[in-house]
Amino acid sequence: MRTIIGTTAGWTPAWIAAAALLVGGCSATIDTARQNPHPAAMPAAVSPVDETAFEAGDGVLDDSWTATRRPWKFADYDGWHVQTPNYDIYTTIKHDTVLNSLPNFYEVALHNYLTAFGPLPQPKQRFETFMFQDRRQWAAKTRQILPDQSDLFMRLGRGGFSTRGIAILYYIDYGRWPRDTFAIASHEGWHQYTQKTFRQQLPIWLEEGIATYMEGYSMNRSTSTPTFQPHRNRERSRTLRDALRRNQLIPLAELMRRSPQSFLENSKDALLVYYAQVWGLVHFLNEGEQSRYRGGLHDLLQDAANGRFISRVRELASNTNTRSRRYSSGRIGAEALEVYFNTDMSEFERQYLAYITELVGMTSTKTTDATEAATDDFGDAERVIPTATAGTVE
Repeated sequence: MRTIIGTTAGWTPAWIAAAALLVGGCSATIDTARQNPHPAAMPAAVSPVDETAFEAGDGVLDDSWTATRRPWKFADYDGWHVQTPNYDIYTTIKHDTVLNSLPNFYEVALHNYLTAFGPLPQPKQRFETFMFQDRRQWAAKTRQILPDQSDLFMRLGRGGFSTRGIAILYYIDYGRWPRDTFAIASHEGWHQYTQKTFRQQLPIWLEEGIATYMEGYSMNRSTSTPTFQPHRNRERSRTLRDALRRNQLIPLAELMRRSPQSFLENSKDALLVYYAQVWGLVHFLNEGEQSRYRGGLHDLLQDAANGRFISRVRELASNTNTRSRRYSSGRIGAEALEVYFNTDMSEFERQYLAYITELVGMTSTKTTDATEAATDDFGDAERVIPTATAGTVE
């Protein structure tokens, strides 16, 4: 069984740089003055320049646009700097399949972030992604931008991380089809988007739940266009189903208050269950109970994006005579659930458990794509993506 681990090294809106590191659940402040997002060896000569035109209709995007590809180097490794309307992608990957698919994949993924839960704000900054050919190059880049935390990140499994809206990834597939690589790229891409765009951090369970929600996709090879299908995530569905069968679900109250790294301290299996449950929780909020909670989900996202999230929770505290305290948006778990979804936690948990039982096909009334083999034009190899963990802020 293949295991892929990823992490978000820090939550980094303009006013703060912080990190919740995966191993051991420790928190640390990233010294941004010591970080250089660009390699020591800067882009090589920019000629020749390859241009690829994407017509409106190639995918879900409304406008035609052009991607450019220029030679670039990282240390002694030749690569490419791929520019799209919203991304600067630096890569040493050699596979033409990946290089030709990168521009459209990232732009369609961003469109999915902006529209999957109602219209969210357009990014005002470009995103930087580094996608390396192998783990050795990825490790060198990690040591470059996170010198004080790099030893901890070296303990990650296959995957990558994002910090300050910059994703650091490498090619984790065994063949020429970037199935797992693109799944982790889409997960980390959500973290990049919220880190660069949202004024306040989402609760950790929701940040990670939406990131896992963004993982499912299929690819049309003829147009290099992904179709994002959140139910198409066999590994999350199977993990959730197994946890239900074995009576190993994490209580909702623990999901709300604990970080992913705290579950990793218990075991990797506990971490996988955590991600499967928050994946199911986002599905529940979006479509469960006849979409009863969808409006609250949209409101929470809008409030975090526009900086109103913490004030709404404070308002609830004052109205209910809750003891005043300093709120951290990433650590407000149960409070967010009560404000935006349901003040009756017991009722909410019963509804959630009933929904996920049906979601993974353990009742006879519903079978979803989540219970089917996740095959697409990139092949039908099984993938297991226990991606961890969003940064928290104080």
